[in-house]
Amino acid sequence: MDPATSVADLGMKITAGLKAITKRQWNGAYKKVRKQEAYVEQQPPPEIAPAPTMEELQDLAGEATDKGHCSNIMGEMDTSA
Repeated sequence: MDPATSVADLGMKITAGLKAITKRQWNGAYKKVRKQEAYVEQQPPPEIAPAPTMEELQDLAGEATDKGHCSNIMGEMDTSA
């Protein structure tokens, strides 16, 4: 199918495309979505880890600089610490 040349043409192409979908295709898509929804509902909720505190973040940042894992903008090891 050729790309739409205007907004009006796009509207006509969308309408024609939707009309081309058969009832069987709509029902098949609906059943597939229902199966996916049922699967998602059966899954346990994801475990949510608590956000680290500011102190924990500062400790982690300090550990990284103490070990020399930080590099400068040029990709060279920062040895000034």
